[in-house]
Amino acid sequence: MKTTSTLLCLLIAITFAVPVQAQDCKCADAFEQSVQVYENDYALFHIKVTDQNRELYLANKAVYRDKAKAVTAIEDCLPVLKQWLAFFRDGHNNIKFTVANGSQQLREHIKVDRATFITDLKKIQKKKAYRANDLLGIWKYGAYEVGIMPDPKSSDHKRDFVGVVLESNNAIWKTGDVRFELNQVYGNDYEAVYYMDDNSSRQFKTKLQSPEKLEFVSYNTWHKVWPAAKGTKPPEEIARYSDFHFRMLEGDVPYIRFPNFYEKQPAFVDSLLKAHHQELIKAEFIIIDVRDNNGGNDAVYLPVLPYVLSGPVQIPNIGTWLSEGNLKSLLAGKDPEKMDEADKAEYDYVMSLKNTMFWYNQEKYARTYKPDTLYAPKQKVAVLINAKTISSGETFVYRARQSDKVILYGQNTAGIVDGFMVLTKSIGCFDLRYPSTLRARDVAENPIDPYGMAPDVYVSPDADILELSIQHMRHLLKAGKTHPSN
Repeated sequence: MKTTSTLLCLLIAITFAVPVQAQDCKCADAFEQSVQVYENDYALFHIKVTDQNRELYLANKAVYRDKAKAVTAIEDCLPVLKQWLAFFRDGHNNIKFTVANGSQQLREHIKVDRATFITDLKKIQKKKAYRANDLLGIWKYGAYEVGIMPDPKSSDHKRDFVGVVLESNNAIWKTGDVRFELNQVYGNDYEAVYYMDDNSSRQFKTKLQSPEKLEFVSYNTWHKVWPAAKGTKPPEEIARYSDFHFRMLEGDVPYIRFPNFYEKQPAFVDSLLKAHHQELIKAEFIIIDVRDNNGGNDAVYLPVLPYVLSGPVQIPNIGTWLSEGNLKSLLAGKDPEKMDEADKAEYDYVMSLKNTMFWYNQEKYARTYKPDTLYAPKQKVAVLINAKTISSGETFVYRARQSDKVILYGQNTAGIVDGFMVLTKSIGCFDLRYPSTLRARDVAENPIDPYGMAPDVYVSPDADILELSIQHMRHLLKAGKTHPSN
């Protein structure tokens, strides 16, 4: 069997953005190029489109091809492209609009800080139009604290409300940067334009679920920290949910919160766990909360696995779809004329695999993972999940659920994990993002997308999952101790 060399390792580790070709920003042209990229290069295309549903797919493509032809303003093209793309039901797929002339989009900035925002909002809330509006205030999610205010009079484009960064642990975002815009549809329903780290935007349906909970549907949920609504959790409790932290619940239950797997480094997680090691191993059970975890780097959660696993777990070997387009992206900058004999032979071998799925272990379905140490073998672990446990959040759940110690509480995970290693291709006015790699050989027969992984114990989103999981675990452990077989 051919071994994986340094050159092949590039296929695992590197993501490129490579232009397909320039275009004149016509929606019909953008549609055809998008279809070509996703049909040829998207790793799950032949899994999502089969003989059983091919006619449905072709009819869907015809519908949106007609819609694209009817678009006259390129700014109106994005919804058409996204609606067509939704056929695949893959959260790792995305199309974003870019500036037509290739210049960088400038991030909108509003001169405001936390103290000024609070002072100004108190004045605004005295006005009858805003007096009872629960949307206005300071909201927190992960590394960000944002103030939501009515659209400033100085704004050069119309929106009902704007969310401005007041505090951020992400150096990319500064105080005063506009994080998102909201337009009211009806009641507590909004349409949002949400700005990403690269200044691109995504559109979300958004709902004010309660005076202290704002949901960007299928993406994330923000929690209000000021002003506090009557009867709601204290602001410090909301802030805790948004940040990675360790604490003890009810005096004897260790609780670890992972809002994502990108804000902290593995070394930070490892040091925190070591600091609380005795509390962790002496407890009858621990709780690990990955609700609303929108992914990141798998390495971040590796330090916690010795406390979670009961033995070795199986991790399926991945495969990369080596289409012609993907090979150009993955091997960009590699000039075969400048390679030595060994690298040139390896390059030729990789190119010979064009239009095949390259599996990183041709012989085995999975590899075995086992931490060097496994702690507290008789302990139980409650893992809290929901519909916004995404991507690397789901790979954690996939590994954890193989442990005899683990019980999953909550709702199904998001189901965005069968494809990953996302590549980006530019087609002029749009950047296309799509997975080039499959999670396992049997994704078609045993998919996780789009329905996710189910909990062992379903808990309604409206219930207090912490209280319920603690009570459930205590009863479970008590019953186990008194069971005749124990």
